[in-house]
Amino acid sequence: MSSQIGAIVSVNALIGRVLKQPMGDLADRLNSTITVFILALTSGFLLSTHIWGEPITCWTPAQFTKGWTDFVNQYCYVHGTYFVPLDKGLDFDATQRKRFPITYYQWVPYVLAVQALLYYLPRFVWRCLCSISGYDLIGAIRHIEHTWNEVRGNEDKFKARMTSFEKQSAVYIWDGILLARRKRSHHLMFYYVTFTAIQTVNAWLQFIWLNELLQSVTYSLWGPSIILDLYRGIDWQVSGHFPRITHCDFSRRRPASVQVDTVLCVLHLNIYYEKLFLFLWFWMFFVATISSANCIFWTVSMCITRSAKRTIMQYLNEDNRTAVEHFLRLLGNDGLFIVHQISINIGDLPASYLARAMKTVSETWDITLDNDFDGRTLIEKGAKAV
Repeated sequence: MSSQIGAIVSVNALIGRVLKQPMGDLADRLNSTITVFILALTSGFLLSTHIWGEPITCWTPAQFTKGWTDFVNQYCYVHGTYFVPLDKGLDFDATQRKRFPITYYQWVPYVLAVQALLYYLPRFVWRCLCSISGYDLIGAIRHIEHTWNEVRGNEDKFKARMTSFEKQSAVYIWDGILLARRKRSHHLMFYYVTFTAIQTVNAWLQFIWLNELLQSVTYSLWGPSIILDLYRGIDWQVSGHFPRITHCDFSRRRPASVQVDTVLCVLHLNIYYEKLFLFLWFWMFFVATISSANCIFWTVSMCITRSAKRTIMQYLNEDNRTAVEHFLRLLGNDGLFIVHQISINIGDLPASYLARAMKTVSETWDITLDNDFDGRTLIEKGAKAV
């Protein structure tokens, strides 16, 4: 009981931690935020149902006392049950009789909790990769968001907002980029592509695991097969998928022998499990597909930066093409990637403010491609001079 309550507390803590993370792109939100939230919330609810509810009720003979009935319910819940259609007789051979065991029933909340952790795992890997790269992208996003929340609530003019970004955000971002280059750690975009690849592989593995958990000897693709069964009017009593009524064998010790009894058990939660897993099957397939497309997109973006540069040029809206191209060379792939991440997480408007402010700061402080400056950060030199 205490371990189950502890599991619920851990699930709730995971939900709170997930909701505090930066949003990320669509695939990242689907994997590490929305899917984790769905799985963790569902797992916590089902754990509470298993603890304080009656997940299984077995029909025992009338001569059984309440103690025996409770024992049978607990035994069948822990040991597992098996499915045999009610219109078919029970085989005397125990192996043949238990060809379709229902072993997943008591493990569903824990499986969902593990999957929630696994969906969050790539986000943890990404944080580690950020540390290796030498640039705190997550901290940068939070810093820009804080600055944007401060300036957008005021009725300041455009020039006043730009000044705020030049004095704070642009200097902060440039310092991070320059320090990372000084450490020869300028592979942030490559690390992000690696993260998207890990996320994609993880999403497909989660989907395959769910499909393997649910498939039977007759179905290989569980989701479409269940939809087809519903369309044809084939219910659980025939297919055996998430059966509501199952059988359970247990032994009673007699003075001179051991008697094996068989009882019928009602699996109440299978009514919900069927709908839940049908939704999760298609949802995980959707998430894995979007993750694959996202991985391809970022891989292409790393190799071909034309689209990202065009976006920055739209943000700047300047006619001096030579100055713009020089600024883009100063940014490099990692700088383009950082501004792109700002636009994804916070919006195009703050990203445009940041791009303009960074260009102004780069011109004022004469930032060069070879990083040939006196070794001090822009903040150390005095951002107020901007």
